[in-house]
Amino acid sequence: MAVAAFAQVPALASPAQTDSGPSDEQICEVRYTNIRMNIFPVPGSRTVSEEELAWAKQQTERKERGESCLLPDGFAAQFRDAMRHNAAFEAGTRTAVSPRTTGEQLVCAAVWNRWNYAVDSAAGADFVQALRPELSAANADRREAFWRAQDGEAGQAGDEGTAAEEQADDLYAAYAQNEKGGLERLMERLAICE
Repeated sequence: MAVAAFAQVPALASPAQTDSGPSDEQICEVRYTNIRMNIFPVPGSRTVSEEELAWAKQQTERKERGESCLLPDGFAAQFRDAMRHNAAFEAGTRTAVSPRTTGEQLVCAAVWNRWNYAVDSAAGADFVQALRPELSAANADRREAFWRAQDGEAGQAGDEGTAAEEQADDLYAAYAQNEKGGLERLMERLAICE
């Protein structure tokens, strides 16, 4: 539920929106609303940390004084980065391509493995929280296991398996080194392997 609220932010449109996405004020309001919506434990809600509760309380006090919302340091950058990932993944879902061969299925398993590592070692919880549910670490685990089960034991060893691992390594390296198009290529492959 929390991630869904974040995932909808790029659709916000107002004069305050910047060319690079939602304004800091919009991001701040979405974060505030997300925390407030998840305070009470109901199905689909996430756990809200003490730090988030304290921040939300400060924002309530700021609103009462007529002051604008104030983001924690670095939050807007992490949020915008997650939105870039979400948009690239969404674009990849439109390719209408799906893995059919054992080699392609092995690439899918390996790419989800690399993505799981990326999410686990991400810069911050705010980035991870703002990702689409499909890009969560839990989903990466499920997708890797799914694709490994599709090919069974065939292809785990040998040339196809080695080639798949190398292709996943290349995609991840381009992404991790911020090569032009690296983010888009990795997200497209994850979307194809959804």
